[in-house]
Amino acid sequence: MTEHPEYPPALSTRRVAIYISDADSRLAANQRTAMQRYAGNMGWIVTVVSDDRQGLLDGAATSAFDLVLCWRIGDLRDPEFLFERLSAHGVGLLAVAQSCAALPE
Repeated sequence: MTEHPEYPPALSTRRVAIYISDADSRLAANQRTAMQRYAGNMGWIVTVVSDDRQGLLDGAATSAFDLVLCWRIGDLRDPEFLFERLSAHGVGLLAVAQSCAALPE
């Protein structure tokens, strides 16, 4: 494939973590599947699927991924703290259900 000068080169593949904030939820398996599908459709590589918040923060500190997918911000315990800690390591946070709901049909 050759690069065309009018189009920017493709972005590098993102490494993402999927954060299941409530593993005991009846919906957790469906949410995990939807987030994995979303990541796949975006061409991202899922490196971690976890319900361990501290493990997620530790992974961010070691650059194991550069984006965390969650279902909804409202499902997270202390989302501001989580966002700040992830951001400090250059890791983004994306609420998949809220992002998809914002897309036009």
